[in-house]
Amino acid sequence: MFSDSEKSIFEHSTLGCKIGGKVNEKTIQYRNLKYASIPGRWCDSILLDSLPSQNGMYDATRFGPSCPQKRGSQAWDLTLVGNEVLACVEGQGDSEVMDELECLNLNVTVPKETSGEGKRRTGGKGGGLPVFVWVHGGGLSMGSNSWPQYDLQRFVKRSVEIGKPVIGVSVNYRVGILGFLASGELGVEGNFGYKDQINAFRWIRKHIAGFGGDPDNITACGESAGGVSLSTLLFAAKEPLFDRAVIMSGEATLRKPRKIRWHNGLYQDQLKFLGLKKLPKVERAKRLRDMDAEEMCQKLSIAQHFCACVDGEFLKGDVTLSVLGDDVNGAGKPGWCREVVVGDTAHDGTVLKARILDDPNAIPTLHSLCKEMLLPSETESLLTAYYLRLHDSSEAKRDGLLALASELRFHLPALQVAKGWKGRGKVRRYHFHAQNPIKGMFKGLASHELDVALLLQNFNHAIPAESQDLARKMAEKWIQFANGEGWCEDGEVVVFEDGGLRGVGEEEYDRVWRNGRGELLKKIGAEKLFWLSERLQGVRGEEDARAKL
Repeated sequence: MFSDSEKSIFEHSTLGCKIGGKVNEKTIQYRNLKYASIPGRWCDSILLDSLPSQNGMYDATRFGPSCPQKRGSQAWDLTLVGNEVLACVEGQGDSEVMDELECLNLNVTVPKETSGEGKRRTGGKGGGLPVFVWVHGGGLSMGSNSWPQYDLQRFVKRSVEIGKPVIGVSVNYRVGILGFLASGELGVEGNFGYKDQINAFRWIRKHIAGFGGDPDNITACGESAGGVSLSTLLFAAKEPLFDRAVIMSGEATLRKPRKIRWHNGLYQDQLKFLGLKKLPKVERAKRLRDMDAEEMCQKLSIAQHFCACVDGEFLKGDVTLSVLGDDVNGAGKPGWCREVVVGDTAHDGTVLKARILDDPNAIPTLHSLCKEMLLPSETESLLTAYYLRLHDSSEAKRDGLLALASELRFHLPALQVAKGWKGRGKVRRYHFHAQNPIKGMFKGLASHELDVALLLQNFNHAIPAESQDLARKMAEKWIQFANGEGWCEDGEVVVFEDGGLRGVGEEEYDRVWRNGRGELLKKIGAEKLFWLSERLQGVRGEEDARAKL
């Protein structure tokens, strides 16, 4: 079953079989570990307690299937970082396998030569290595733990090199129409991708000791839609899932949960894309349930505004920036999560290039929205701070629009999350300001997802020595946090910039790195600015949803 170069076989203490993993220089990676089954389309997943082994042996040397999504998504995701193409092996890139019902799998990466090796063979709750769980991004429309940009082997290798070994786990979950469709007409309540993630954390809690991990020492980390996911799980989960969280460039309101009426409008979009809108309801429902999953996804656009459904059961109440920032109300701030780190990149708005930056009417629209939604004094302060007044130069307006998109959609929400957690537990912040050294649309900017490229160490071959040094320091900071060593001192934030990282006071950070705009945004009001940014981005409102019905 395994070649000599691949062979690393051990008997797992709770999964009931021997597992063979892929051996690398300093790690062993166990791929395609099935954590849940999917009984049918738009059905909740069911947690698994064993692996589908053959003669007591499970081959974990090959990547498992991804959730069906638009082909080419992995290559498109890379463009957020730059023009660099990462090398792919079997199961990645063009050979990526997609399977609707077999996509719920984990990759577990363990240090090859640490004290965890013996523990991995024997298990032992509470005595293993810290566990670092990666939840990928992709706008809830795309992504996979098989993508080379999300591989944890180099991150785990770095943990070994600095003498603070961790076990890395990367999670697959359903995305797009298969993971987040909600429809009154179909009787589908959505949230499947989030429920998958909960099952993944349950599986990790139950079985990670068999790999040498400590089920009571789990750090969850997610960027963009991964951050949205962790933030949403903090509202929805009824049980402890992880002990620490790092929420990177995305929290629950970036894809704000909506009620079923809003989702019904999104459902009408799907019918249009799929050419089913004019069919009778019964027939189109049958077609939707019978259509080949990958065929369906190829007919849809690469990304849509999927989000959670406030269904009164999985997610009981509304999630707003006001709720996130409430340091008295415990909603979304459960006691079982002991530490939270939240942060952003200076130019996260690069991910909104198509939605805002390339829109020739974006600035006139902004002026109209300000006039409608803000006081005249607030409008003047906002437009002045971002150089978006009529007489400002075109270059200033271009840079200002990027800063505004970044700070309304990512920075201000991060400040709200930090504010809300201050009264509930230990919370820290980071902000990423290093310039992108890779050729592409966003070279020279602290662009969305560049922090992931550095953190996970998968672009080190393509970046200069100074950026490699920053990448190592970033990985070390996350590894130390997973090892329970904290983040920074009270009242400080960690700034990642060209040349390294530093801890600075919160007020100093806003004054020096943001020109006081963080305080300005808080003064105008997070909730007002949230709705302004939603409309600027072109997100469907409730009135638009009703018009679709």
